[in-house]
Amino acid sequence: MPITLLNKVAMSKPKKGSVTLTSRERQVVLLIQQNKKYREIASELGLGYETVKTYATRIRKKLDLSSKVAIALWAQKKGRLP
Repeated sequence: MPITLLNKVAMSKPKKGSVTLTSRERQVVLLIQQNKKYREIASELGLGYETVKTYATRIRKKLDLSSKVAIALWAQKKGRLP
């Protein structure tokens, strides 16, 4: 996945009244949706493994989801990330 697409996702604006994810959280969601492992996400984004796990935990809490799979399904259903 080219980094340019990740940057485009990071710059997209959330809709009013929706849950707001940070640009980095949106990048992590996009990569989770592509079924990437946390270590792969960390490598691609230049982050540590634990940092990616922390982002995933924050995303789950914000969206009231219970798992990494739930994040991927949420993103697929959403279509365009907030």
